[in-house]
Amino acid sequence: MKLQLKTENGTYRYKFIPIYQGIKRIDKSIAQENLEILKDVCDNANLRFILFYGTLLGAVREHDFITHDEDIDVLMYKSDMKKFLTLLFTLRDRGFELARYESRGFLSIIRKGEYIDVYFYEEYTKDANLWYCCQDVCKKEFVFDLIPYNFLEKEYYIPRNYIQYLEYYFGLNWQTPIQIFDYNKSRISIIKEYTIQYIKALLPEKIVTKFQEKGDKKRLTIWINKIYHK
Repeated sequence: MKLQLKTENGTYRYKFIPIYQGIKRIDKSIAQENLEILKDVCDNANLRFILFYGTLLGAVREHDFITHDEDIDVLMYKSDMKKFLTLLFTLRDRGFELARYESRGFLSIIRKGEYIDVYFYEEYTKDANLWYCCQDVCKKEFVFDLIPYNFLEKEYYIPRNYIQYLEYYFGLNWQTPIQIFDYNKSRISIIKEYTIQYIKALLPEKIVTKFQEKGDKKRLTIWINKIYHK
């Protein structure tokens, strides 16, 4: 399936690439290459990204990517999303392709079979102290109060209060490795996941976004209640 995305640098055409949880284990060597390329491209464009989610957890706890993880996670600002989309052509020259895209603030780029999820955070409309993307929300400080952090011989940005963030997102036992994916999906599960992703890519974006926003509300409520200890 061929798709296209309008950017300020012209139309970016790309192919449907199914990505779903539990598809593979991360290749640390290629993942490191990919993260360094992303850093180089973003640095040259004066764009900042933050190590987040499992990638931040691995950087702090293991000083490496987590062995049982499957991708790289970074955070950027929604206000920088248009500019980042113009970099897709540069990233293509460096070996990356766009794998999936959601205008609400999420995309994945892939190179040599390893992908990076980019989450574009923005202010939560109901609470200026919180920032969110899709189903996830956190304190504003985790997105703006940052420090440089050495990870695999390169310097990246992470939340200053990264321990507090890790406790919030992963729990007080964040220092204990827990494998979430078993990487032994049945053929039926794989076909099901592929079909869902394919249909999602075929449907008009407005319809998909409407269903996604409806599904996001429950998880957002859970996170917000956790932040305010409700």
